[in-house]
Amino acid sequence: IALVAASFVSSTEILTGKFGALEITNESVDVIEKDIYLPDDTIYYDTLARAQYLRTTLEQSKVNAKKMLENKIYKCDNHSWSTDDDFSFAPVYVGTLMNSSSVVDYEGTCFTTMRFTMKNLDDGSVQVTIDASNKKSLMCREALFISTTSRHHVEYMFFSKKHVLTFKNMDTDDLIDLNLSGMRMYMFCNGVADSFVSVFHTLKLFLGGLGENPKWPIIGSHVPEYMELENVHFLKEAMGWELEKRDVTEVDLDESYIHDGDFLAITRLDGLDEIIMWGTGSHIGHSTVALTLDGELNIVESQDAWYWPKHKIQRNPYKQWVQYAKNCDFHVAVLPLKDELRAKFNREKATEWFETVEGMPYGYHNFLFSWIDTVEDNYPPALPKEFIGIGFEIFGEIMPSVIETFFLQAMNFRLDTKGLNFKQVVTEAAKRNTTLLELMAQPELDGWYYNDGYSYVCSCFVIGLYKAGGLFDGMDINAVEFTPKDVYQLNFFNTTAELPQKCKEADPSLPYCQILGKYRMTLPGYSTIEPYEHMNEHCKSLGPDYVRPEGC
Repeated sequence: IALVAASFVSSTEILTGKFGALEITNESVDVIEKDIYLPDDTIYYDTLARAQYLRTTLEQSKVNAKKMLENKIYKCDNHSWSTDDDFSFAPVYVGTLMNSSSVVDYEGTCFTTMRFTMKNLDDGSVQVTIDASNKKSLMCREALFISTTSRHHVEYMFFSKKHVLTFKNMDTDDLIDLNLSGMRMYMFCNGVADSFVSVFHTLKLFLGGLGENPKWPIIGSHVPEYMELENVHFLKEAMGWELEKRDVTEVDLDESYIHDGDFLAITRLDGLDEIIMWGTGSHIGHSTVALTLDGELNIVESQDAWYWPKHKIQRNPYKQWVQYAKNCDFHVAVLPLKDELRAKFNREKATEWFETVEGMPYGYHNFLFSWIDTVEDNYPPALPKEFIGIGFEIFGEIMPSVIETFFLQAMNFRLDTKGLNFKQVVTEAAKRNTTLLELMAQPELDGWYYNDGYSYVCSCFVIGLYKAGGLFDGMDINAVEFTPKDVYQLNFFNTTAELPQKCKEADPSLPYCQILGKYRMTLPGYSTIEPYEHMNEHCKSLGPDYVRPEGC
């Protein structure tokens, strides 16, 4: 209260920054001082951070969509940046401040002279000073992206003054990282700043689970009501899917109803699944499958969520798995295989295959590539294709080990190379007359053995088990090209199964039994697509209709 009262006396401005920091600004004739109270780097697991992300992403996506229609998504508003109207968005690396003796001089897009310095304060804060002078035009402004490995800040500069930015709440890990890698600075034109932040947030949400120093949550594994409602709103606005509340939230389905190979389709209203769903057009975000092991019904899956008690490719007895699912507010529907496919499913072969991959890490190496099949027809407005390359390049500079896992190994497989970094990948692809987006769209192949094993995300793992169990009749199928939507649309499931009475009463309109969840799980295109060789290797996934081309 005292701080707020003082701010009014001194005309201090208090705002929330692009990355959730509390920013308190004091301005005098010659100096603008800003105290930046950094939040935890929590977008991967913190529900408040993700709820805010969903709101801002919806807003920015509308802006991006309009810019894309006008062919302006990557163009600068400030033409002093470039005289070429077709100038493509490319944040420019300005420099890195390592310690108090570091000095970086740079000519900006708006200011002819800019000098950057840094010092560590006694209270553990870090102060970056930017002297900006000689403005090029009256109405121009500078847009800077300032970042360590896990802390990020966007600063807009309009006045020729000394700008003093004090980064507070930096913990021991932050300071160790700062001493090792420094404070990096990038500059980009004003017209694309918000679109860049949208891309950065979205990529970081995908990459969050790979953080080198993850900060585990103090909250429980349940989804708070505000997060649930934010996701319901997001799905309606972004995908046109209006969720319907159920009167019954749990159906106690006896495990005798579940057979080997039955698919368990899952949604969690947590802001992670919904981004996957938005990109792929899916109505689910996670995939698991039933398999009897050692005489006991198990649910097997590839899983690495922070809220789940176990990680990697794993098995859990059915009753134990249901309890885990209830604890983290899963919506779960059991999709039964057709009778003829149940008879065909080779449990022995499926078990042999499962035991070869059990314990291998979740498939971060090809997380994106079961979804990205085309150069431009898979990206939602939050991820304009023009920004993808630079987004990965910047992540590669501030989180090199993460990008090595998440992106570069997959690109090296496509090029049949080893160890190339981001710029080398781009260069090598160009030598072969291939763009980065074209390289990313090339099919992921089963059998690629990454540095820590085979790489399967949840849906790809299910298809791998189906392949091993003989459901594809020896077709040439790449399991690692299947999204959750691709699984439930396979014509493998019994749409006329005789369901237990309790399932019919809970959801009269569903052709399968939904055992958990507040909202009804509808699956457009359920069990409609006959399998064929090389399926799902070149499929579009553009909303809001998400039309799947035949034979893609």
